[in-house]
Amino acid sequence: MTRARLDETSADISRVALEMFATQGYDATSIRDIAAAVGIRGPSMYHHFASKEEILWSLTETALKRLASAWHTARFYANADEPISQLRAFVRADVAFHAEHRTEANLVNSQLKSLSPEHYARAVEMRSEYELELTTIVRACLATGKYEVPDLRVTVFAILQMTIAIASWYDPVGPLGVSELASIYEELAVKMLAPAKSSP
Repeated sequence: MTRARLDETSADISRVALEMFATQGYDATSIRDIAAAVGIRGPSMYHHFASKEEILWSLTETALKRLASAWHTARFYANADEPISQLRAFVRADVAFHAEHRTEANLVNSQLKSLSPEHYARAVEMRSEYELELTTIVRACLATGKYEVPDLRVTVFAILQMTIAIASWYDPVGPLGVSELASIYEELAVKMLAPAKSSP
């Protein structure tokens, strides 16, 4: 089998497994189920992935890297000297990811505990690194003296949780496009930072 064919089959396995894990659940999906849906024999799966858990980890790692990459790209279009601009850019990138990659986002949020201890720890570390990016932005906003929040950590979690939820309800054929949705969410995020009482 050629390298190109191996890569193509691996991509097919990932695509099918993503859909099956998301709809049936990780535990209810077998290697045989995935192989049958792809159109290959069960043993052939092991030319591509060592185990079902490895498929889940590949999907999880890819999604988390894609999320981080979306923010790193968006950051270049924000004003580096204006933390509030950074906050808007972060939220827009986060909203776009959860609206455009709903299945991947839901998989990460619902099946994380099915990972091996090693992969689970790495996934949690990657999510913590992403969370730290937002924490740093909000802290920088507060450092300007223009804004205040009741609690930094809770505010960060509130912003992240409201964007995460998009993956469970957003309908791409609904009345709101991704850009419109992102505009609404960035305004909501900014409003979580109240004007400082000493601010004019």
